Amino acid sequence: MQNEALPRQALQNLNGGSTWGRIARRTASVIVLSVGLAACNATTSITDLFGTQRGAPVETANQPAVDPTGAPDQGLIPDANPWPSDAALPEGEGVELPTLYNDEAAVFEKRVALLLPLSGQHADLGRAMRHAAELAMFDIAGDDFVLMPIDTAGTYQGGQNAARQAVDAGAKMILGPLFSESVSGASEVAKAANVPVIAFSNNRRVAENGVWVSGLIPEDQIARAVGYATTQGHFRFAALLPQNDYGRQIASALNGVVSRVGGSLGRVAFYQPGSESLQQTIRDFANYDARRANLRAHKAQLEADGSAGAKRALRRLEGVDTFGELDFDALILPATGGDLRQVSALLAYFDIDPSVVQFIGTFGWNDPGLFAEPALKGGIFAAPNPENWNLFANRFERTFGSQPPRISSLAYDSAALAALMARDENGITRDALTNPSGFVGVDGIFRLTADGQSERGYAIMQIQPDGAKVIAPAPATFDQVF
Repeated sequence: MQNEALPRQALQNLNGGSTWGRIARRTASVIVLSVGLAACNATTSITDLFGTQRGAPVETANQPAVDPTGAPDQGLIPDANPWPSDAALPEGEGVELPTLYNDEAAVFEKRVALLLPLSGQHADLGRAMRHAAELAMFDIAGDDFVLMPIDTAGTYQGGQNAARQAVDAGAKMILGPLFSESVSGASEVAKAANVPVIAFSNNRRVAENGVWVSGLIPEDQIARAVGYATTQGHFRFAALLPQNDYGRQIASALNGVVSRVGGSLGRVAFYQPGSESLQQTIRDFANYDARRANLRAHKAQLEADGSAGAKRALRRLEGVDTFGELDFDALILPATGGDLRQVSALLAYFDIDPSVVQFIGTFGWNDPGLFAEPALKGGIFAAPNPENWNLFANRFERTFGSQPPRISSLAYDSAALAALMARDENGITRDALTNPSGFVGVDGIFRLTADGQSERGYAIMQIQPDGAKVIAPAPATFDQVF
């Protein structure tokens, strides 16, 4: 099925009532759940389609224009008239599904479980991701495809129980869970039943053969941004990381990431977010005291010289805090939110100039609350191209009345991938899932690897006075990925 396009579904010819009836037959749950869905044109290529954060929880401690002819034509993005008109979208929150499945139906139905936190503190997020998956199902799925949302409650035991219910109900694939703890619980059951799992976590530690991590992985974002930085003449890298599991995970990948693109990694320092020692940590990292002493010594030499040239040099040093170059010209800084504001302000205070040193972040920087920070001006980070996400988010809002959380793209793309696989005569197979050409979705090109990892093509965004702008587009094929 490589490079095979899917036919469009002319759903706008259906009235609202028939649309809801069709969805009611194809979406069910291991518990009674209400369903809200929208009609839309079919799509033809499989990719990660989606863009900016809205405060959704992520796995890390800090929180996470493609040419359609250039990417493998296996994806979820519509090939023309990307989203249907508002007239094609039914009204309302949906219908109650009163029952489950029976053994006879299991013979011909292609069932895929969707494991999400549908109760507890993250229930709103789980519900939004479920809606995104339902949109994908309606775009791509055949009439024999059944999506089964099951609640994990965001826990290890919940993930384990949900996976057991999915397997018992005849699931051919499991999408989710969201949190790594739930993934660990679900994977034990799924592996024993030989049911593939595409998890929404961005913690690659829970990836293994048959359990794929499909989240937007920070290490891969850093790799893309570091590679771009070398094309701009930056080869000497340093890193300032939070002292937590997230920071240590980033640190473990840095040497490989930097060396792969011909750079060198120098100092790597850890700080305790929000601690009283933060200021001293960054002062030491900036080598501020030594550079301050260099300035005093240099000024003393110029004053002793007394020549006209020395006097001009002294005037140029007025208002300067330090003297001498840093031993790095690019700084990897994966903090986000309030931590990033605090750290970047201290970096500026201790004379690390972002106009000289290239600051490098992660997709967590795609936060309008950070764009006005002077110390981050010119900073870069890797992210999916925003165009498809904007289309998806607008459509989601028209359908469900609210903007989707950024992470909902994962649910859409994985559900669309499952529906596409299910349409193949061979069904859902690991060989098909790990197609090396990959797929195209809301967030651009992506592919799943044999060891449970995922790879993506990211754009490079730069923080500018009027927001984050794409300065290097996402690659259209994997031979262009750093």
